[in-house]
Amino acid sequence: MKIKLLDGSIKEFDQAMNVKSIAEAIAISLKKATAAAKVNGRYVSVDYIVGKDSTLELITNKHEDFYKTLNYTAAFVTGVAISELFKDVKLAKVLYKEDELEYGITFEVEPRIGLEEMQNIQNRVNQIIKNDSIISREMELKEAEELFNDNEYQKHLAKEMFKTYGEVSVYTLNGVSIVSKHPIVLNLKNIKVAEVQQLTGEYWLNDSDNIMLQKIHGMAAESIETLTAKKDILEDRRSRDHRIINKTLKIFGFDHLVGPGLPLWMPNGTIIKEQIKNFIKEKEWEYDYINVTTPVIGTVELYKKSGHWDHYGEDMFQPFNGGSGSDEQFILRPMNCPHHVAVYKQEQRSYRDLPLRIAEHALQHRYESSGSLTGLERVRAMELTDSHIFVRPDQVEAEFKSIYKMINEVLQTFNIQIDYLSLSLRDPEDKVKYYQDDKMWDEAEAALEKVLKDLKIDYKKCIGEAAFYGPKLDIQIKTAQNHEITVSTIQLDFLLPKKFDVTYVDQNQEFKAPIMIHRGVIGTYERFIATLLEQTKGVLPLWLAPNQVEIIPVGSEENIEYAQKIRKYLKKDFVRTHVDLRDERLSYKIRDAQTSKIPYQLVIGDQERKDDSVTYRQYGSEQQTTVKLEEFKNMILDLICNKK
Repeated sequence: MKIKLLDGSIKEFDQAMNVKSIAEAIAISLKKATAAAKVNGRYVSVDYIVGKDSTLELITNKHEDFYKTLNYTAAFVTGVAISELFKDVKLAKVLYKEDELEYGITFEVEPRIGLEEMQNIQNRVNQIIKNDSIISREMELKEAEELFNDNEYQKHLAKEMFKTYGEVSVYTLNGVSIVSKHPIVLNLKNIKVAEVQQLTGEYWLNDSDNIMLQKIHGMAAESIETLTAKKDILEDRRSRDHRIINKTLKIFGFDHLVGPGLPLWMPNGTIIKEQIKNFIKEKEWEYDYINVTTPVIGTVELYKKSGHWDHYGEDMFQPFNGGSGSDEQFILRPMNCPHHVAVYKQEQRSYRDLPLRIAEHALQHRYESSGSLTGLERVRAMELTDSHIFVRPDQVEAEFKSIYKMINEVLQTFNIQIDYLSLSLRDPEDKVKYYQDDKMWDEAEAALEKVLKDLKIDYKKCIGEAAFYGPKLDIQIKTAQNHEITVSTIQLDFLLPKKFDVTYVDQNQEFKAPIMIHRGVIGTYERFIATLLEQTKGVLPLWLAPNQVEIIPVGSEENIEYAQKIRKYLKKDFVRTHVDLRDERLSYKIRDAQTSKIPYQLVIGDQERKDDSVTYRQYGSEQQTTVKLEEFKNMILDLICNKK
């Protein structure tokens, strides 16, 4: 049999062998270093027997899945500890949340375990990882169902795994067994530390109609130093979470009566949003976009004709009637492309009119599941920085380059850290998702890839990630919770103009279909501001800060009057300020301004009033500087003008 390794090399063997024997045949040291493996993309143990031509990835401590493997194993070990300490435990699922760097084990037991038992569980886990090892077996479904006759959770997992792989992976430790499709290390010496941390609950299969199981969370690693480093990463992620930052900055809110996923923009958030919007509109003016306003609803027929009804129907809010006795059916719009097509079609266009760049900062609604709603990152009501550009075929490359240049300038202004660029292509085998026109797809994908090569852009090809109407370039980032999201997008669309019979008159007086380019410069304001808060830890640049200058008068009533004079003086130039008149100590007011991440704090005393000056301190600095009021104003206006 031929075994293809991760580096592309091929090893040949004349008989079936288990993974650790194959590892040893490659290099003696690999046998000991291998914790688990992937055979043809499936996670297996080192005892798994490979009997045919396969691709093989050995999971060592250098592999990206090593930490995951340790944590799935620690979850099982924790389940074994629970089973040994309590009677009639039914283990459910071993879990690992990459964004939380933690493992979990769900289980059913009566009476339910209390927090006072956590230390006993921790002690037993410590004993197990020092002395014991795990056995793995592959078995038929019938054998697995007999083994787990009294555990409906494991029987369910066995059926699911058998359906996918035609066999069931069972792991056993100290007489306790589970089914796992996830990587498990058999030699527990790989785990030097496993820390039991929380006791919570979780519905079986995340379905509220099912039983609420108990769940123990923890973290495991190959050393205490590694565990400490992982905890530091997790703490940094939590400190960057825009939902945590929002508690101090008061950017947005939600209300269950208004509805889940429907954000309320508070005064501070509205300021940030409007400042960004003004900047984007300036950029759109610079790049010759025309702004329009279209309705937040559309007819069902509109979305059926566009194809969105068939492809995204499950993500839309349900249709509603136009009124009492009306047969008209409307939908809260989930996207704006059909509306912009309608704008284009208001008059006959000539080839001289193209490119026609239609832009709108448009309200949209999508019905995200309740469980997926995450602060501003994933909501049901959003405002998109949207545009649709209609071009002739000979203009595609130049326009794509212009759009990319604009997006790049915008993201650099905000200093957004990009993870990678994704070239999303269709899967030719998927006959359901994608519009069936091979020539159209081949031309669109070739055109897009040529532009990326001309621009010398590094990108990843992602097969099967294209929109149903065409290929696209997505700019991807990682959130504080390690979620991958799209911040900007450029999409080619050869389909929608044909569906809506969109035309222009060419130089030969013939009707031709334009190509439509979808452009999202920063995606939705909701997701972008969540990103901005997380990447800056809430320390926004001066031009975006809701309160740019905190004025703190001390001493006499005259100083308070001077502080109010400063506020009015700066307000004339649209500088956002606040005078702190609370009856608190100066040190408390300065600390509070620092906590609120206000860029500048002015301390106003007798000397400042007499000299017509201010003493300022920047966020994050303890240095105090005294300058004339006019000089201070000119300084911050220059910073604001240059988007600092």
